[in-house]
Amino acid sequence: MLSVPRSSKRLATRNVGSSGSVAALCLLTLLLCGCTSPRLALPAGSGAPLPDYDQLFDAAIGPCRQVRTIELMLAISGKTGDTSLRGRVRGALAQPGSLRLEGLSPFGPPGFVLVAGEKPAVLVLPRERRVITNATSRDLLEALAGLALSPADFLAVITGCLVPDPRPLGAQTYGNGWVGVDLEGDATLFFDRVDDVSVMVAGRRPGLMVEYDDHMRGLPRRVRVQTSGAGMATTDLTAAISQVSINVEIDARAFVPSVPDSFVSMSLEALQETGGPLEQPAPSEP
Repeated sequence: MLSVPRSSKRLATRNVGSSGSVAALCLLTLLLCGCTSPRLALPAGSGAPLPDYDQLFDAAIGPCRQVRTIELMLAISGKTGDTSLRGRVRGALAQPGSLRLEGLSPFGPPGFVLVAGEKPAVLVLPRERRVITNATSRDLLEALAGLALSPADFLAVITGCLVPDPRPLGAQTYGNGWVGVDLEGDATLFFDRVDDVSVMVAGRRPGLMVEYDDHMRGLPRRVRVQTSGAGMATTDLTAAISQVSINVEIDARAFVPSVPDSFVSMSLEALQETGGPLEQPAPSEP
């Protein structure tokens, strides 16, 4: 079995096998996968210039900017190309670019462990006793979930900042009441008033559109990510976020790969051909 550092307490010791959590997951899966909602229509046109947007932007972006570390649980469902994806993923991230994702199984070892930090990224497949060491974290995330994101980008997307270190260039207001703030790097964040609080509701960056919902303390608890672009499989994933701990101390060893000597090397291409651990098998013929 994969050795997980004990000092990363939430990652190593949380019990996820209770019948109550399984029932809740089944209900959540039905809600998320019952149908595919249409792509969000972002405001079109240039909008009306909003010169005094600094205070609004700072208030809305403040909670995600303050995230230095985060531990969380993701209930993921959706598709990449013609492949259905579903699973529960326990994660830990730390600035500037450390990431650990564990694909949880109903019993036994995790389906996968992806670790990236100061050392090159590693994807461990404990059930197959295989390991991939010759790919970047972006390539591994794309193979697992259809999202080519670095650890820093992944953290920015799921917390609502959309891009690492978002820097505004200008803002516009739209007829639906939203405010769009253009960011460096050809990205735009859209804000709205929810319960008299300004929160991010959507974002757009090259090849990616994100919807944010179910905010708590300024951070989204439901994130939908859709990809687009020539030559790439279209991905549409929804992540329901729970068990969030922000700015907790995470032992650095959580971001260091631990691979048993008996594990066999595997290529990224072989993983792509056989299907990743989040892939749902096609329904059998009656």
